[in-house]
Amino acid sequence: MNPRTLDQATASHDNGFNLVRLVCATLVVVFHAFPMNSARPGASDPVSPLLAPHTDLGALAVGVFFLISGIFISQSWERDPHLGRYVLRRVARIVPGLFVCLLVMTVLAVCLFSGTGWRGLLDPAPWRYIFGNTVLHWLRYIIPPEELKLPGVFSGETLNGPLWTLYWEGRMYVVVALVGLSAALPLRTWMRGAALFLLAAANLFPDVLSGYIWEVRLWSLFLTGMLIHTLGRDLRIGWRHVACALALVALDWTRSQALTPNPLTWFGIFLVAGTLALTVGTARLPFARHLQRHDYSYGIYIYHWPVLLALRTAFAPLGHWRLLALGLVVTGVLAVLSWHFVEAPALRAIRRRLRRASPSEGDQRQPAGLHQG
Repeated sequence: MNPRTLDQATASHDNGFNLVRLVCATLVVVFHAFPMNSARPGASDPVSPLLAPHTDLGALAVGVFFLISGIFISQSWERDPHLGRYVLRRVARIVPGLFVCLLVMTVLAVCLFSGTGWRGLLDPAPWRYIFGNTVLHWLRYIIPPEELKLPGVFSGETLNGPLWTLYWEGRMYVVVALVGLSAALPLRTWMRGAALFLLAAANLFPDVLSGYIWEVRLWSLFLTGMLIHTLGRDLRIGWRHVACALALVALDWTRSQALTPNPLTWFGIFLVAGTLALTVGTARLPFARHLQRHDYSYGIYIYHWPVLLALRTAFAPLGHWRLLALGLVVTGVLAVLSWHFVEAPALRAIRRRLRRASPSEGDQRQPAGLHQG
């Protein structure tokens, strides 16, 4: 039986993309928990050495996030190509959950893990940190390091390291809107051409976009997601394609091993990871019905770093496996609470508003995905 097309899979909740994102978010926690442990700081997770020097477990997981994001953000614009409503959806998906996370974790960090205690909240610095990160620092290209940490809190460490990816994804949202607004052909055809053009520009002539992007790999994966979306009416990805991707990697194994310390290549790693993500994402997964309507990946992503910092500080010395186990439990609880009491209500509220404003044009499907709305 042939797999469904991408468009068929994303036309309703009956797909596995939330599961893929949840797995990726968990892998990011694994990647960070190992070096952040207090018993043997700097330890590496078991997978990253196998991927070196081309990538690591965290970059692999985030790359899959960006690939999926490119699909769903492009789809969102195509379904309702209106700038105001597009912006509202993006803001509703990112900002409420992020603001509550920053508020709760920053207040706890200042009160419990600083020399000043609760009096530190009387200083403007924590509130500048909360506001600046909530608005993604207005998508500035360079964010001063002092805006990502608070003196005396967690010994001056960055309070939430993974948030840097949100700034870059926000810039990509802007690009999707610009591509959509400038359409001079049928929208899907125009988006396909724009994705190919920008992919070529970023990888053949990096100086063209050097003032706007930094992570060319994440940018390229997001654009690949956009391109994949434009092919979604006919695109069918299944286990046969995963097997072919693995075969291509195997064929290139000896040559890559002769050129680098590792027989894998960046392209081969992400070819397999992306194909596997699309295969699971487009599949019907009866065992994952709950996850198909509830996306906990964003909460896990934005909460896990400060949770790991707090656990490491409170229970030192703490080895990487114990830190990981405790971190996953605490972060999982916070992610569930964030989704059910902050993120999902915000999305429902914006959908109601958009339906009242334009009943025939609002999204009919709950937007999904990390950094999506």
